[in-house]
Amino acid sequence: MMSKIGPVLLIGVIRRNPNSLLAVVTNYLPPLNSTAMMIRLASSQPPPWWEVCLSIGVCLASVVGMLWVAAKVFKVGLLLHGKPPNFSTLVRWARKA
Repeated sequence: MMSKIGPVLLIGVIRRNPNSLLAVVTNYLPPLNSTAMMIRLASSQPPPWWEVCLSIGVCLASVVGMLWVAAKVFKVGLLLHGKPPNFSTLVRWARKA
């Protein structure tokens, strides 16, 4: 939830200056890019079409990457029983598979 609240907290800053460095950077951070791009598209100075396409590409690449990591972790941890793994165990499983 916090990743979706971030751009909402920045809505005033992004709407005042939609071409600022902060607005452009939030377009390329995967948890923030969909909301930040919608705010920029609704502004008085919409971004160029290539920034919109690049933001969509970054979003799709991050989804594919996270699915790949989740599949590796699931493959290694599928048959394990017992206590739930911590973050370092998950990273080790992702490297192992």
